[in-house]
Amino acid sequence: MKLKLTLLFIVFTTLLFSQTDDLHKISLKDKKDVDLDYAFSVENVIDGRQFKSNIGTVQKGAFNRKVLADFETSLPEEFLRYFAVICPKKDNKPEIVVRINDLYVSELTRAFSETGYATVVIDIIEIKNGVSYVVGTYTASTESNGVDVTNRHDERLKSVIQQCLNDYVKTSEKDKTSIVYDSALITTVNQKSFSVPKKGIYLSYSDVFNDKPASDNDFEISNKNDKFYLINKKSNEKELNYYGFSDGDVFYINVSKYANSKYYAKTEIIADKYYIENVVYNQANATAMAAMFGLVGALIATSDTSVPMLIDCNTGQPSFLSKNEIKIMLGRYPELLKEYKKSDKTNSDIKNILTKYYKETKSL
Repeated sequence: MKLKLTLLFIVFTTLLFSQTDDLHKISLKDKKDVDLDYAFSVENVIDGRQFKSNIGTVQKGAFNRKVLADFETSLPEEFLRYFAVICPKKDNKPEIVVRINDLYVSELTRAFSETGYATVVIDIIEIKNGVSYVVGTYTASTESNGVDVTNRHDERLKSVIQQCLNDYVKTSEKDKTSIVYDSALITTVNQKSFSVPKKGIYLSYSDVFNDKPASDNDFEISNKNDKFYLINKKSNEKELNYYGFSDGDVFYINVSKYANSKYYAKTEIIADKYYIENVVYNQANATAMAAMFGLVGALIATSDTSVPMLIDCNTGQPSFLSKNEIKIMLGRYPELLKEYKKSDKTNSDIKNILTKYYKETKSL
């Protein structure tokens, strides 16, 4: 019965998200915006998001129908127009570049109210002597309640961007990073074989694929109950904004956008997937993740809240492995499905089944 409900939910969600003619458009243009007196201006905005087809979901109508959301114009155009107002170009004012690595909105309906969410992750790039450096990676999230929160996503997006800019302003010169930004890195990739990435810090998925780590000399790794953290040796604070890091033997991926807390999770490589034992997912982001990453969130929304997770090494595409999803995957292989059903379904059992499954699919 649960399997039928899950399949029904997938079909229903797909039908809802296929309503591209009902795309909800968000604009950052507002005549009430003013110069916020930042000591810099923004020369350029780079869209560094891994998935760019939309920015999440909103709810519309009496039945809170889920609708994809996107900007009225391109993401760089929306933010360049906004930055031109809040930090306009002036003589002798240094210019920075903003790369937006993640940005999404979502809504969660409760009995008597709705909550709107917005999250952003950005890199600040400074140009010194003709060389571009990522001097800091910043993230911010916000939420607000109301009877109808759909029309205030622009305000929430502006709020999180301003939080990031304010954090950048507070960053002292000695605490800034000096990671050379390589604009030539590709984001559309071809398949290859995979091993644990080189030792170092990875700002984005494309850095991982292209084996372009930044130095980790200024960091140390902390482990608390199998949740891993990067500790900045200079500030003695957790650095929670990177895509991941490698100690040379293990690769750790930032699961903040999927989980209900901020940390890096230990991964193992199974075939061409990074495997994470358990992620306690963030229900508020589940629908937005479903829209942005295909079925991510859609499956778990009707099943377990703590599940294994796979991230495709080629594309960075994440997927959750609820018990029902594993059964669906194994449906074409009756012997594997039988073995899975008879097992205790421990982490070791699941890894063993997945290894056999990908070996079978690769041989096709």
